[in-house]
Amino acid sequence: MMIGMRLKLFLLSFVPAILLFTSAVSPVFAAEEMTIDKYIDEAQPYLHHSCASAWAATDENADEYVAIINRFVAVIFINHDFDIQRIADAPVANQEQLRVLFYDEIGERCAADSQKLLAGVVENSLVHAFDVMKGRGN
Repeated sequence: MMIGMRLKLFLLSFVPAILLFTSAVSPVFAAEEMTIDKYIDEAQPYLHHSCASAWAATDENADEYVAIINRFVAVIFINHDFDIQRIADAPVANQEQLRVLFYDEIGERCAADSQKLLAGVVENSLVHAFDVMKGRGN
């Protein structure tokens, strides 16, 4: 099976276990925990990876792959000035919808072209998920 399709199937099945917005992103604005530079430093070694090369670099380890994605998410939240408190205050069902939209979109974009830069795919997928949720009035 192609890397993109395997990744899409993995992300779809792994979504419920991800605590993206509570564990990886919530500390983004807690200056005492990490600085913006620290988040950037943690994401930097992975910026050159495509969807496929990141998957290969993790030896197809799902947890490590999601950890790379989450490193990008923290930087994207900072870069786009997303309101993390608004997400934290949203109903759990809305948070889950956002997560599902986000990971579905990553899976679809990587399945369509596994050579796309993963950082770009993650950014576009997160912005897309927020746009969709905004359109739903959430």
